[in-house]
Amino acid sequence: MSGTAMPTLTIAILSSQCLVWLGLQKILEASAVPMIVHRYPGRTSDLLRTENRPDLFILDLETEHDAPGTINQIRESAPTGKIVLLCGLEDQARTREAFATGVDGIILKVQPPEVVLAVIEALYAAGKPQPSVERESAMKLGLGLSFAEKAEPIPPSPAWPDALTEREREIIRLVGQGLSNKDIAYKLSISDSTVRHHMTNIFDKVGVPNRQKLLLHTHHARSMPV
Repeated sequence: MSGTAMPTLTIAILSSQCLVWLGLQKILEASAVPMIVHRYPGRTSDLLRTENRPDLFILDLETEHDAPGTINQIRESAPTGKIVLLCGLEDQARTREAFATGVDGIILKVQPPEVVLAVIEALYAAGKPQPSVERESAMKLGLGLSFAEKAEPIPPSPAWPDALTEREREIIRLVGQGLSNKDIAYKLSISDSTVRHHMTNIFDKVGVPNRQKLLLHTHHARSMPV
């Protein structure tokens, strides 16, 4: 054993909506990555004047009236920090504007908790920022919109292995809906251990190490039916 502790990530949720903050805090508590979550409903400038700036900023587009200005503030004061945009489906114009300013991930408020964790853990797997390809995957996780005119070209969607059985494909579809192993077992009337066995086979065939990477692959390949 190396005895090396996983670094703790400090996350700032920039939202004036208490329910949004409480919901995100509950989701992030389920992460294997140790996190400290703070709510900042006030001025972003006050947050950026602190000595220990957050590692990750989650910006609620619904309550942030000047998202591009806030993003630029964060970039100038905390250049190593990551920015994730939290948004709905109804205001695509503001989302595009904020995206063009430069964010590292986008999360829709309608996405299941597993997707929220997948975006954040993809950016900070084992406490280390991931390369740009992970950013592209995280962006596709959040929105099914086309940002081709704003972003760099995204590699073609990965294909699903032909070796997947029909039951494995069914399980992948349920994973993509945000169901846990227990939920999948109940829905398919099989045991939890059987679901775990299928998941292990799926990881091997798809070439991913865990559920989070499978979620990334699933959403990245959403245009190709399983």
